[in-house]
Amino acid sequence: MRIHILFFTVICFLLSTVLSGCHTSHEAVAHKTSRQPKFIDDVYINGHNKSNATANAIDPAKPKPKAKAAEPPATHKEEADQSEVSVPMEKCAIEPIFKKESFTAKQDKEVKKKYADMLGIKPKDITNNTLYEFIDEWYGANYHLGGCSRSGIDCSGFAQKLYGEVYGVDLLRTAVEQYKKCKRIKHSKDAEEGDLVFFHIHSRHITHVGIYLANDFFVHASTSGGVMISNLNEDYWHKYFAGAGRVPKGS
Repeated sequence: MRIHILFFTVICFLLSTVLSGCHTSHEAVAHKTSRQPKFIDDVYINGHNKSNATANAIDPAKPKPKAKAAEPPATHKEEADQSEVSVPMEKCAIEPIFKKESFTAKQDKEVKKKYADMLGIKPKDITNNTLYEFIDEWYGANYHLGGCSRSGIDCSGFAQKLYGEVYGVDLLRTAVEQYKKCKRIKHSKDAEEGDLVFFHIHSRHITHVGIYLANDFFVHASTSGGVMISNLNEDYWHKYFAGAGRVPKGS
């Protein structure tokens, strides 16, 4: 009898141990499984990635949208067509020769360095002080079609005033008339300081003029920035360049 009781007790203990172990093992598996992140369409809900999928990935069955191309930088504003507008052209008042109150040696040196740096040349290469003193006086003046003062001047008016006050030459008033008066220079490489440079912008006619300085730079009154210095190699000016012209100076 005691043997039966002992045997029964052992059997119960063993069954209890086995059942307890199975329950513990199942809980461990369930707990381990619950730690695994779930995902939808290869994107983990908790923000982690699987196989390099991103948190903002789209359905792989759908094509990804193409990135929008960047907008090109703003282009140069179009210059006014002086040959086709009916605007009264004010004749510029001309001093016999431009004479700013005498520059001191220090001011003269500063002007030369300023413009030499802009043109990519050496200060010693600037020999016409009157020209650069004139440019310095007018630099930044506003643009105004038909005008001829620092409050507003157009490209041909600026050329007329510069030629009258720096070279003592009386130019005609419009870019077209100035072009007709010049000896033509086809290539910019043959242009010299003081030559006129012409452009035909959206037209077969001459619509813009500037004054050549050096190293392909020219000064002009631009609709986009007033009196300024630009380069013939800039895409805009290269596209519309019509050639240069030489006016006899001192005539």
